[in-house]
Amino acid sequence: MGLAGIGFGAPASPAGGTEVSTQPIASVRSEQIASVKIGETREFWVSVPDGYSESGEGFPVLYLMDGEMNFNSGLIGGVRYAALMGKMPEFIIVGIKNTDRSKDVFPEEVTYGDGSKGGGRADRYLDFIRDELMPYIDKTYRTGNFRVLYGTSNTGFTTVYALLRSPDMAQAYIAASATLSIPSFRAKRDEWIRGFKGGKRRLVAVMGENDFPTILSLNGALKEALDTLAPPGLTGQFRVIGNGGHVPAESLLEGMSALFEGWQIAQPLKESTFAEIRKQADLRLERFGVPGKLPEDGLRELGEGLLGEKKAVLALEVLQYRADLYPRSADAQVSLGDAFRLAGQTEKARACYDQALALNPGHAAAKAKRAELEKAGAVSIKAKRSS
Repeated sequence: MGLAGIGFGAPASPAGGTEVSTQPIASVRSEQIASVKIGETREFWVSVPDGYSESGEGFPVLYLMDGEMNFNSGLIGGVRYAALMGKMPEFIIVGIKNTDRSKDVFPEEVTYGDGSKGGGRADRYLDFIRDELMPYIDKTYRTGNFRVLYGTSNTGFTTVYALLRSPDMAQAYIAASATLSIPSFRAKRDEWIRGFKGGKRRLVAVMGENDFPTILSLNGALKEALDTLAPPGLTGQFRVIGNGGHVPAESLLEGMSALFEGWQIAQPLKESTFAEIRKQADLRLERFGVPGKLPEDGLRELGEGLLGEKKAVLALEVLQYRADLYPRSADAQVSLGDAFRLAGQTEKARACYDQALALNPGHAAAKAKRAELEKAGAVSIKAKRSS
């Protein structure tokens, strides 16, 4: 069956013009894995968040198919900047490089309008990602329990197919300008959606206002099928980018923003808003599937401000929360020690300074404040003996 006029092909360049294969950004790790599932060695790239090496936490992972197109400083920088602005969590980002893209994208062999053929090994390709690549990333990096799979154009189809075939791969799927004219998919789509047993999963379908007509119509039909046939837990969103063409440059950021709409906390962090903001942050895991910590700098500023105002009880609450969120932070332990000291709990203050020195043996403030406690204790004992 011919498939002319459905917009099959690789994604557009970031500028929306001729397709350009971009190199990965410089500060990434390039790796390879020998895949048994597809019988070849596959290259991939990994970008970790700023501060990854100083943090002990696990991060959610964003997997980008079409790595040589999508794993570039523009797309990754947009996600990193949005996280910096508090609009979404930080992600480990993995770009999967293609070998023979045409084979990987569809589960069955298809014939294009020019008579060429493609597809046939999408099942094996997805098994490689799920059973080989993802376990390797989880073993090698500090990952959390949340994954996003992203694909563009033909791999946008692969993303949608992965959701319905192997929903355990990820918790969320973003498909940019997905080409959904695959015969088997169109025949079985409603059956797959109606019988979905993957639990809570989200799909965001993104496309341009001026995308191919079949992209717009078939993605719209998919959204309608999800709205009317899907069991509880399986949801779909449909985002059209104004004046955009096929795979608009902002597709990834648009999809990620849709997934984490409502993540950002608009209120400034201060004494009167701390309790409400803390509640919002603590509810992120339940709402989005990803834990969302408040920035350490904001908690430090609030807590130390309360210390300066001699508000020991409130300072202890804020600084204990900070220390719990950032257990590898020596500075957090020092500030918490100061709060205990203000509250008259000397032994707990000493324990905090000791913990700070265990984390950072050269921490000058921890050393000085520990010495102050020892000196004050010695003076107190001398005074008691004199009396």
